[in-house]
Amino acid sequence: MINWKKLFKKEEPPKPKVWNLEEGHVIVPAFIDRGVQYYELKDVFNTFSKRALSAIQVYDEWDMRLNRQDLLDFILAFDNILRNPKEINLTAMVDVVNMLKARVNFPVPTEDMIYKLAAVRYFDENESPYMVDPEYMATKIARWKEAGSTVDPFFIAQRHVDMLPLPKLSEEGLKTLLAAQQNVIESQLKSIRELSSQE
Repeated sequence: MINWKKLFKKEEPPKPKVWNLEEGHVIVPAFIDRGVQYYELKDVFNTFSKRALSAIQVYDEWDMRLNRQDLLDFILAFDNILRNPKEINLTAMVDVVNMLKARVNFPVPTEDMIYKLAAVRYFDENESPYMVDPEYMATKIARWKEAGSTVDPFFIAQRHVDMLPLPKLSEEGLKTLLAAQQNVIESQLKSIRELSSQE
C-alpha cells in the first residue's frame, strides 16, 4: 500500500549548525558553495584565539607575498652563495635580493595566500570555530579549486575588503595578475633551487 502522506510530505530544510560558544561570540552564515554552508564570525576582529593565530600566520605570508617554504628556499640560496667566503658570487647574491624585492612588491598576494586566508576565515559545520585544522584546511581549499566551485580568488577578494586593503581589479584583471605573479614565482623558485643545488 502506498503511503500518500509520506509521498507528498514537504521536506524540511536542514537545521543550521549550532555550536557551543562563549557569550558574545556570534557565528553567521557566510555563503554556500555546491551545497556546503560556510560560516564566519559576525565580528571577524573578535575571533577565537587559535583561529586568530592561524590568521596571523597567513597574514604574515600575505603581507610578505612569500610563504614560509619559499622563504626557506631563498635562505638556502643565500647560504649556498656565502658558503665559501673566498668565492662569493656577487651577481648571484644581487639576483636573489632582486627576486625578493620583486616578491614583496607584488601588488596582490598570491592565489594560494588568498585561498588560505579564506580557509581560516570561513568554516563549515565539520570544523571547530575555535581552531584551524591544517589538513582539513588543505582539503577545503582543494574543494574550492575544483571546477564548478564559486569560491575563486575574485570571490574571496570581494569578501575581504572589510579586512584587507586590495586594489580594485576586475575579475579578469585579477586572474591575469595572479597568473603573471605565478609565472614569476615559478621562475624565481627554479632559479633559487638551481643556486641552492650548486656546489
